[in-house]
Amino acid sequence: MMKKNLRLRSISGKLMLLITIIILVTVVIIGSTSYLVAKDQLLESGQRELQSIVKGAYTSIELINEEVENGKITLEEGKEQARIILNGPVNEMGEYDYQKSNFTYKENGYILAFDEDLVLQLHPSKIGGAPADDLNRSNREMIIAGGKSKNESDRFVIYSDKQPDGSFKDKTAYTEYFEPWGWTIGIAVFQDEFYEGLNILQYIIFGATVILIILSSLVFYLGIRKKLNTLKEVAEAATKIADGHIMVTHLPESNDEIGQLATAFNKMSQQLRTLVEKTKNTSEHLLDSATNLSAVSEETSASSDEVGRAITEIATGTQEQANDLDSINQTVELLSSSIETTEKQSKVMYDITKHAEKISSEGIEIVQQLQQSNTISLAASQEVSDEIKKLNDQINQITQVMETIETIAEQTNLLALNASIEAARAGEYGRGFSVVADEIRKLAEQSKMATHQVQGVVSSIVSETTKTVETVEGTMETAKKLNDDVVLTQSKFNQMSDSVKQIVESILAVNKEMDVMTSYNKLMSEGIESASSVSEQTAASVQEIASSIDEHIKAITDVAHAAEKLTELNRELNSLMERYTI
Repeated sequence: MMKKNLRLRSISGKLMLLITIIILVTVVIIGSTSYLVAKDQLLESGQRELQSIVKGAYTSIELINEEVENGKITLEEGKEQARIILNGPVNEMGEYDYQKSNFTYKENGYILAFDEDLVLQLHPSKIGGAPADDLNRSNREMIIAGGKSKNESDRFVIYSDKQPDGSFKDKTAYTEYFEPWGWTIGIAVFQDEFYEGLNILQYIIFGATVILIILSSLVFYLGIRKKLNTLKEVAEAATKIADGHIMVTHLPESNDEIGQLATAFNKMSQQLRTLVEKTKNTSEHLLDSATNLSAVSEETSASSDEVGRAITEIATGTQEQANDLDSINQTVELLSSSIETTEKQSKVMYDITKHAEKISSEGIEIVQQLQQSNTISLAASQEVSDEIKKLNDQINQITQVMETIETIAEQTNLLALNASIEAARAGEYGRGFSVVADEIRKLAEQSKMATHQVQGVVSSIVSETTKTVETVEGTMETAKKLNDDVVLTQSKFNQMSDSVKQIVESILAVNKEMDVMTSYNKLMSEGIESASSVSEQTAASVQEIASSIDEHIKAITDVAHAAEKLTELNRELNSLMERYTI
């Protein structure tokens, strides 16, 4: 029973049922129409035959009446002769054997006649019979009235005749009035005698209907069997694709609609397989790129930590440099005081000169320390500059990776769009894959947006790194200038030491050189103030660099998070692709 229901639900079963219904309805309509037309034709043919028989009988009576009028026979002899001719010879039972007469209709149709008193004058066995009841009287009156009608169509009378079992059957009578004898001559038959051939026609129509249905169904099935098999193959292939088994189909192609459907399905399966293969390859490349991005982010983060430590060292050196400058400033103040004392007390120049020599030696040591600190600061600044340049190169690598990822995302989006178009062309069979194509396109859009976010962060890092490089380069220039000033200061201290030694030998020349020393002292003071200002600026720059490094580390962290998110999206894409086997 279940198998039968499945057949009825299939398209072949539905088409066979439909064609059977169409043929059945058509044959019923044609058969019913033919039956009704045949019935009318038989009725009309029977009526014409009745009319022909009656007219023949009427002619025979006319011939007999001519002999009566000519005196060859009497009227009674003529009437008896008419009974024998029209109703047949008299048999042993004294009745007229109408079946031997030439004026009969089939088996039970015979000639009869009524006179004006409704008495039978022509009948196989009831000659002289009066009406048996009111119904019989009424029927005879209608027959006589019809026979006297001038219109031939009105001479046909239909009436109900009572049967021996008490039932009633319709009879059709055709009569004509023979005025010389006062007879209404006619013939009456049951109506079902007209339709005896209809039963055979019904059997013929029924048999033809059955044969036509069988032949038509067979021809229809043989004609569409290949097309139905093609549709079945399309349905099976679509089910396999919906279950994730993507294969290239080779359905039979033709120029009709089903063949065009097979052609489109073959093309769709090929393109779908290509799309899934390309998507899987793209997903693998995307995963590699995301992994590389994560590695670069980790390396950049480590480099940023190293830069941070270097900046801390620079800050420490800058602070030490400021302390040294304070000491130098104090020494210069002492030197100024000594010069003033020398000008006032030239008599005790020897002692002051010894003291000045000592102070000069200390100043040289301080200047050497300052030079050493400045050298360390310069080296640290150079290291910071080198690390920042490396960071800039790594950021450029990140930018290239982001551009590659964006290109892959755009290609994935384009492939997903093409898949959606092909799915839409496939209609209902492509709906399931259309959903998958939309999900792929959404993932590609998310990858592209994440790439744009990463590119924005990288651009910010590039900008901040450029500023940091410029600041460090400025710091290095300042450190070099400070080194030159320190060298100059050391040179002056050496000159001062030589001068102090010369003071011992030539006290008289001291007063002349005091003005020069005062001038040198002013220059030294200005140089120290300048160095102090540079030190403060260096400290501020180092602070800015430290802030930039913090921001850089934060940006690198954002890049790492973005890379992790990209990897997660790629895993989701791989999970979707694993549903399909090629």
